[in-house]
Amino acid sequence: MTDPVSLTFGIAGIVGSVIQTYNAVMSAYELYLEVKDVPSEYEDLRMGLLLEHQRLELWGSHVLAEYYDEQKRHRLSQKHINTWRTMEWIFSRIREAFIENNQILDDYGQQLGLPAQGDSSVFDLIGRLSLSAKSPAKHGFSNYTKRMKFVLTKQKKMRDLVMQLSYWNNGLDQLTSRLDQDSSRRRLRTFFSTSNTTQLRHLEAAADLLEHRDIQLMAAARIVIEQGYLSEQPDCPPEVEIIPPGSDGQRTGTAPLSDYRLEMDQLQWQEKPYATDQIRAMARFGEESVIVDWRCCQDDSWRRTHPKAFRRRTENLTRILNSDLKPLSLSILHCVGYLNQSQNVTGYAFRLPSGAQPGQKPVTLYDLLKRIERPNQPKNIPDLGERFELAKALVTTVFNIHNIGWVHKNIQPKNILFWPKTDAGERDEPDLSKPYLMGFDISRPNQPGEVSEKPLSHFEDDLYRHPHYKGLYARSFQPSFDIYSVGVILYEIGMWRNVAYQGPSKSNNPRRPSLPTHNSDPQLVERMVEHGTIMAMKQYTGARYRDAVKSCLSRDFDNLWEMEAGDQQRQLQAYLELFQNMVVDKLAVCNA
Repeated sequence: MTDPVSLTFGIAGIVGSVIQTYNAVMSAYELYLEVKDVPSEYEDLRMGLLLEHQRLELWGSHVLAEYYDEQKRHRLSQKHINTWRTMEWIFSRIREAFIENNQILDDYGQQLGLPAQGDSSVFDLIGRLSLSAKSPAKHGFSNYTKRMKFVLTKQKKMRDLVMQLSYWNNGLDQLTSRLDQDSSRRRLRTFFSTSNTTQLRHLEAAADLLEHRDIQLMAAARIVIEQGYLSEQPDCPPEVEIIPPGSDGQRTGTAPLSDYRLEMDQLQWQEKPYATDQIRAMARFGEESVIVDWRCCQDDSWRRTHPKAFRRRTENLTRILNSDLKPLSLSILHCVGYLNQSQNVTGYAFRLPSGAQPGQKPVTLYDLLKRIERPNQPKNIPDLGERFELAKALVTTVFNIHNIGWVHKNIQPKNILFWPKTDAGERDEPDLSKPYLMGFDISRPNQPGEVSEKPLSHFEDDLYRHPHYKGLYARSFQPSFDIYSVGVILYEIGMWRNVAYQGPSKSNNPRRPSLPTHNSDPQLVERMVEHGTIMAMKQYTGARYRDAVKSCLSRDFDNLWEMEAGDQQRQLQAYLELFQNMVVDKLAVCNA
């Protein structure tokens, strides 16, 4: 058995070494990133350096702080000391990478006639900086800065350094759980999605180089949104170059708006292709089956008076949904194109998910919840674990839609589809772990000045809409309204009942409390909270799930959006951080 005293002193020494080296490495990053006026060719590599710097900072603020706290509380074990030793080894490799590059700085500096550093290495300088609270001498190494500025033109050397830093950051990630890794990736995407949008091209290139596919896809989608927004400004030419996400970036000239537009006669319809506000039609497109999601808006005056703007919005959304969405964990089908059946009605054609039979129709969450209205059939309630996985997939999808700068605006059970499990046999049991969000016709970019169309209004659909987004005095849509809709659906998933259903009390399942409202109540969800129905969820779903639902239905997201009014990027960043902390990360740890 290891002597506790020796273990304490041993881990204390390693902790001190790791923290000191971590601080020095972060200072090295900052020195490199402070160099200004570098050649434009270097900007991709500089963005890669910033990306890895932010990764390490997020890792340190979470993992390093957590382990350090455990050490201070003397919750020590051999596992802890082994982990700290691994950290120490990895940080020593990062240190060596910077020192090797520092030698390059000295060599090239001498070629320029700059004075040499002598026996003092860059890590001596960096070490002194990291030990200073205010770092007053940080800007005093003018000769060192000149060397750095010169060597940054040596792209191969810098590329090798950035690649090494990415490799060792990957090693540090492996010391954490999958849940922690996913959480850190979300925070990393939020940081860059809410940063300077003029750097998106450099971010996309850097993420491609370092194989951060989620960051690359997010940046590519943001580019499409930003260019679509700019194309509507008065001084923009009629057509702009828009390179689709996932392309090789080699397209030249302008991108015609008809890239993804389909004609009605290009599809072989398996049923009458007639569209109302909630109709979907199955068809064949070439050799594969597709499902066409038809939608129309409440008032089509904007579409009629601004056909070009509406066409661009439709085209840009199709470009985003046509890319590989797996790195972002978006539960959305692959879109092959869009169709215009009329001035008011637009349809998006989606490939069926892998494993689905040709022409196989889906079932909606609305259909599944309606089934449980039949009295005394608790066997139809899916396992809690399955419902948790459904909830996680839904909130992750909405979070990432907002992260790329888009809002859905029509989240409701009729727009959440499932296909049968591949091994379900003749039962056609839906796969709840693989929901697919649809109903994008009135969705739009989350950009200032974007016109917001409203969906058709029905009582059941309005139950999922924020109180400020219905009625005669509806406000302009904001992202927190989507979260409100998610909250109502999370309640339904947790209790597995439709919020609109009010059956006779004698047939209600006593294990699932009914809602204290009736069909004419305009404040359904508010009454759910006031009368404690949400609070009662704890005994059925646990406290974490209950708290996530309560957060969605509270006005915290609304208040945050309104308090930060005027600064779009700051609003989005604060909103996404709160959404992740209060909803996404809480649901991520729910298991049954």
